[in-house]
Amino acid sequence: MKEKVNDGDYAYIGQPLGVVEEYLPDKNSTHTSEGIIYASKSGTVRIDLKRKKISIEDYNEKHVPALIKGDIVIGAVGFVRKYSVGVNIGVVNNRVLYNSNFFGNIHVSHVSKSYIEKVEDGFQKTDIIRAKVVKMRLNEIDLTTEDRDLGVIAADCSICGTSLEKIKQNLLKCPRCENIEKRKIASDYDSVDSRLIV
Repeated sequence: MKEKVNDGDYAYIGQPLGVVEEYLPDKNSTHTSEGIIYASKSGTVRIDLKRKKISIEDYNEKHVPALIKGDIVIGAVGFVRKYSVGVNIGVVNNRVLYNSNFFGNIHVSHVSKSYIEKVEDGFQKTDIIRAKVVKMRLNEIDLTTEDRDLGVIAADCSICGTSLEKIKQNLLKCPRCENIEKRKIASDYDSVDSRLIV
């Protein structure tokens, strides 16, 4: 061990934190090898002198609130299934999350108040969407984009990757290759603060 770490220091993955004779390692944030305790994730060093335990607290553990029904989230569509899309959530109530592990699901019946025959008419992979939390389930969050201000807020052409422009409600056009695509568009499409686009 070269340097002693203190409570509140920032640690990176693999950084030596101490020795097993000095501290008890935390199984969720550290690992040991040959008697040396290493950080298994990046974050703030937490030393409990009373229990003689060392751990790493990441940013989200302290600063990210638990999601509740009605929260507004922004995320990227990670995949499209037959009847739903998976959303990697990166913003909750206008607050950017770092290294978020929140994952949402939008069923085709919650895409729009109008009838949507197939989920691809509402979303495509990589679209940035705004949605509302409607139900919490173990590690998945059920979302809806039925309201007027919910839906796609930024999208790229599926052919050439250029940012799509709105031509009319739920229709986008690529200014480069002129490809036209359907989406469930939020009322403020293409005017969202770029800091909130993850």
